[in-house]
Amino acid sequence: MTRIVDLTHHLFDEMAVYPGIPQPEFRAIARVADDGYAMSEYHLINHIGTHIDAPAHQILDGATLDEIPLERLVTDAVTIDVSDLEPGPIARDVLEPRAAGVRDGDFVFLHSDNAKNYGLDAYWTGWAFPDAAAARMLIERGISGIGFDGPSCDPVDTTTFDLHRVWLGAGRLILENLTNLGELPARCPVVIAPLKVREANGGPSRVFAFLADPHKEDA
Repeated sequence: MTRIVDLTHHLFDEMAVYPGIPQPEFRAIARVADDGYAMSEYHLINHIGTHIDAPAHQILDGATLDEIPLERLVTDAVTIDVSDLEPGPIARDVLEPRAAGVRDGDFVFLHSDNAKNYGLDAYWTGWAFPDAAAARMLIERGISGIGFDGPSCDPVDTTTFDLHRVWLGAGRLILENLTNLGELPARCPVVIAPLKVREANGGPSRVFAFLADPHKEDA
C-alpha cells in the first residue's frame, strides 16, 4: 500500500562533483555483444553524488560507516520545507519552530528546492543549512542525521568545515545531494543504503522513501 520515492541522483562520468574532487569514470570492460557478458569498472571518490558522511570523515576515531547500526539508516525522515528562506545559514530561532515534529532517532531533511539546479552553477549556492546553534538544537533532539538537497552542510567556499565538525563531532550522519524532497510529506519512512565497505568514512548511497499511496487506499 505504498509508493517509493527515489531521493538519489544518478552517478555518471560528467556528473556534478564538489569543487576540487576529480570526476568519476564508469567504463565498460566487457560487453554482451562482444564478450557474451557485461562488466564495468568504476573509478570514483566516495564523497560524490548522493552520499553519506560518517563521523570518521572528519573526526579522529569517529565511527566508520560500517559501525553505524542499520536502525539509524532505516528510520523516519522528517522533511522541513525551507524553500522560502534565502540560501545560506539558518538561525536557530528560524528553524526551531519548523522542527516541532522532530523526534529522537529521526533523520531530518531540509528541502530548499535546490535539486532543480543540480549540474548548474546555481547549485553550489542555492540551498539553506542550519548554522551551528540550529544544528545543536537538532542534535539535542536526538536525530540520527541531517540531509540536504545541496552539496554540503557548510558553504562550498569554507576552508574549515566547522559545521561538518558540529554534526560529525556529535556522532550524527550527513546526507548530501538529495533530490525529490518536494515529493515527501512531513514524515515518512526512509531507507539509506550505502555500500558496506570496511572502515568507510562515507560513501555513495541509494536513498528512498516510502509513501502511502492514496489511490491504493481508496481502492
